Amino acid sequence: MEFLIAGDSTLVVRFGNEISEEVNQKVRSFRLATEKRKVKGLIELVPTYCTVYVFYDPLVISTNAIIKELKAIGEEASEDLLPEPNIVEVPVAYGGEHGPDIENVAKAHDLTVEEVIKRHSGTDYLVYMLGFTPGFTFCGGLGDDLATPRIKDPRLKVPAGSVGIAGKQTGLYAISSPGGWQLIGRTTMRFYNPELDPPCPVKAGDYVRFVPISAEEFEKKRGDVEAADNPPDYSNWNPEGEVVFKVVTPGALSCIQDKGRYGYQELGISASGAMDELAFRLANRIVGNDDNSPALEITMVGPKLEVVRETLVSVTGADLSFAVNGEIAPLYTAIKLNPGDVVTFGPTKKGMFSYIAINGGFSIPMVMGSASTGLKGQIGGYKGRKLGKGDVLKSTAKSIPEVFVGYSVDPNEFKFGSKNGVYRVILGPEDDYFTEKGIETFLNSEYSLSDKSDRMGARLDGPEIEHNDKGAGIVSDGITMGAIQVPAQGYPIVLLKDRGTVGGYTKIGTLCTLDVFRFGQNKPGDKAKFEQISLEEAQDLLKQMEYKISKVGTKQKILAATGAKDGDMLRVVIGNSSYDVFVEEID
Repeated sequence: MEFLIAGDSTLVVRFGNEISEEVNQKVRSFRLATEKRKVKGLIELVPTYCTVYVFYDPLVISTNAIIKELKAIGEEASEDLLPEPNIVEVPVAYGGEHGPDIENVAKAHDLTVEEVIKRHSGTDYLVYMLGFTPGFTFCGGLGDDLATPRIKDPRLKVPAGSVGIAGKQTGLYAISSPGGWQLIGRTTMRFYNPELDPPCPVKAGDYVRFVPISAEEFEKKRGDVEAADNPPDYSNWNPEGEVVFKVVTPGALSCIQDKGRYGYQELGISASGAMDELAFRLANRIVGNDDNSPALEITMVGPKLEVVRETLVSVTGADLSFAVNGEIAPLYTAIKLNPGDVVTFGPTKKGMFSYIAINGGFSIPMVMGSASTGLKGQIGGYKGRKLGKGDVLKSTAKSIPEVFVGYSVDPNEFKFGSKNGVYRVILGPEDDYFTEKGIETFLNSEYSLSDKSDRMGARLDGPEIEHNDKGAGIVSDGITMGAIQVPAQGYPIVLLKDRGTVGGYTKIGTLCTLDVFRFGQNKPGDKAKFEQISLEEAQDLLKQMEYKISKVGTKQKILAATGAKDGDMLRVVIGNSSYDVFVEEID
């Protein structure tokens, strides 16, 4: 059992470096034992082929303390903890339009198509992990007689339900997505349904048994698997509260976000959440909300909103020429809006993402514990999608906390030593896959953001980063926010909020949490350099950020809750004692 650092809030517990049932049993045993222990500060566990990614809160438990506890758990973990596996039969129509690559597989092994079908369906395959996209099922145990490399030119779209081969892996695409596996068939069985609990019919440790069916049988149930690409049924979707905003024009990409959806990455469901979480949290606190109240994230070109009901609003993040009734309004300030007011935004002047928070937050039903919009899985937020013309946004807030009106913060107080265009990074977890020259190139070069960037990740153009003899590929592994992948071409990719949950490329380093939020504000063409810092330095930045955020709006909340005015004396009773106190902000 080996521990690797993957940023300031993630550990990698590695049990081996190969796809084997023995290693994966250790992974699953450790995961179950850790889950039962209820480790303080633990946020989420993501098991993969050979590792368990441990997401934790370093403000609650130190890295050394959690490693010590995880070591003890690892020593006690036993395969006796593992439940009896389920064997899930999966009907598959092999070949033809459903398996366009089956003849390639047959030819590669000097087999007939019928022999490929017989051999592929004649074995039960262990489900090692789920990931990449929601419900994508990775199975091992494919023999050398069928093992076939990925196709040279990956497809832009692989249909939901496709069954494929990649090396000694076989697996299923639960939803339509890009992919490079050899496609040999397609199932009618739906492998991802966010309306069910659990949303996937298999889990790591189960076995899959492929059962051949005819093309005619597939057609009878084609609709079952194709429904995986449809959004959930939102016909009864009707949030509580009263309408605050009506969307006149939606902007380029406006969607509801919170801090993210955790607990489902092991099913391939990304955490999503606000790209610039610092700006998002400040927007909420400026109007008196909790940090995680649902807010509206707008991208590059903002919406036009008609105010239907009185509310208090703050706008933070990128400068998109925020205006009320045609007059430019200040950012990072609580502004009172009245019915009939019109809120507009223009194209971005600086940055990518801006946040609109209203007092009380937007009324949005929780999906899998979060209000965030997961665009890939079509869940959460406003019916699982970006806003459209005519949509309405509601709130359950009964009144405006007048003490917050006009309250503002200076965003320059939240830079924490950052320098324009320079992003602080902790090396690892796979920095040992790079030459000394490669690491020097990474840390001493300037890169520019390509136009092939989105909420999933930012591709960078610049000098190639050199791998050593180990190469660029790894056994598919977890991915934390801010991880910097370097594929074989040598160009880095910074992975962001909607990243896939697993990937098979080396990760040279991980941005510190604060700089992930800063990096997310980059536009195509913006420049970036990387600066190495230690784990301790990164966690100290995190502590500074949390302390500074915790002070925003605190005094105003106390005044709003007590009805007091600034300068009033309050009587506080603790047990049998009472104290007369002034409300005063202290640095």
